[in-house]
Amino acid sequence: MGLWLGIEPERFIRRFGESWSAADTVRHLIKSTVPVTRALKLPRLVLRALFGQGRGQSTPYLDLVASYRAALAAGGKAGRFSPSPCRAPANARAWQESLVAECQSAVLALSAAVEPWTESDLDRCRLPHPLLGKLTIREMLFFTLYHYEHHRAIVAGRLASDGRGDGGLQIRIL
Repeated sequence: MGLWLGIEPERFIRRFGESWSAADTVRHLIKSTVPVTRALKLPRLVLRALFGQGRGQSTPYLDLVASYRAALAAGGKAGRFSPSPCRAPANARAWQESLVAECQSAVLALSAAVEPWTESDLDRCRLPHPLLGKLTIREMLFFTLYHYEHHRAIVAGRLASDGRGDGGLQIRIL
């Protein structure tokens, strides 16, 4: 979460042209992680009844990443997982810290929710993904891991190329 807090608050909330701001990106990551966590807390029987049985073996991580990249290249968008419009906060730094803490909490909650799952259950239950179709729990976790890195890299790249030289980053020594 260091990237997010290392961005100057005013830059954190400012959009990259027509693209999401870093704050919007963090809000998107929260919005896309929370439903996975909720689903992992449901009984496995319910998940199988709702979304079907897994194929027995999950797609490898790199293959899943390739499928996601292909879906994006074909025009895939965040859809209902896009961050909703919001007003500029009165205290940008406090809002930034709160938002990053909420994102950290979402990641920790996901980690706790997956803890009781067995290795075989990860391949037996499925969840729907808006671009990739039904994924096993393992594949959804692979996706979530990649999704965070994907968006972090996009924001880091945009910050580095926004013409400020320092990418809008402010080094904080704690």
